[in-house]
Amino acid sequence: MAGKSAGGARAAVPAAAKVEEAGEGKKGPSERVPTGIPGFDGLIEGGFERNGIILIGGDSGAGKTIFCLQQLYNGITQYGEPAVYLSFAESREAIFTHGKRFGWDFEKLEKEGKFAFIRYEPHEVANIVKEGGGTIRDTIESIGAKRLVVDSVTAYTMFFKTGYEASESLLQLFGMLRGWNCTTLLVSEELVSLEKTKSDRSEFLADGIIYLYHFRRGDVRTRAIEVLKMRDTDLIERLCPFRIEKDGGIVVFPDTGIFDELKPQF
Repeated sequence: MAGKSAGGARAAVPAAAKVEEAGEGKKGPSERVPTGIPGFDGLIEGGFERNGIILIGGDSGAGKTIFCLQQLYNGITQYGEPAVYLSFAESREAIFTHGKRFGWDFEKLEKEGKFAFIRYEPHEVANIVKEGGGTIRDTIESIGAKRLVVDSVTAYTMFFKTGYEASESLLQLFGMLRGWNCTTLLVSEELVSLEKTKSDRSEFLADGIIYLYHFRRGDVRTRAIEVLKMRDTDLIERLCPFRIEKDGGIVVFPDTGIFDELKPQF
């Protein structure tokens, strides 16, 4: 392989399907890629647009990695879509151990040829981007991957000495990602704001932006998720609370206020 190497009833999630888009300027149906995360897909018309690039933002501990791993695992096991996880920081062992905490056996999926983990330093990926994809592209093609996670775009841009260099490399990175025909999640450690989305290059280039919050209310913390942007999608524009459950990961509660009583899990 390339590189170094919800509480409550859960509604059934539809398979990837053609979903009619509503609204001005939309040209008809687009194929949706469901995450399989309980309560979430209804916020974005059933799933991400096929081959879209989505930024997943949030502070440390907000649940970004869990969100990404959960939609990869569901993609493989529920929708038959092989996946690749490209990491600039976490080791294969750390990611696999993290997944097992929620019952997601990525090691088994890797042995079955349905999942691949790639570990690179940011400067190595910068060179691969210049070459057009190289070993990363080969890995994606070898397992027929349809879903990809890049963790994280923040670590990647920090490698560059100037904002101009980072901006130009991001442009190349996005161009490369779009050529791979994968629905891609890019993890971002930076704080996202509605004003910042107007100027930040990665957020401007992305098809969607999802942000995970971890509020403090007295001595209790409440988690919430918000879809800030999703191209060609009628959004449910509100913060929705979510819970992280030990036996299944994230569960979103789209019809509950963020400060309504939800028993904390961890």
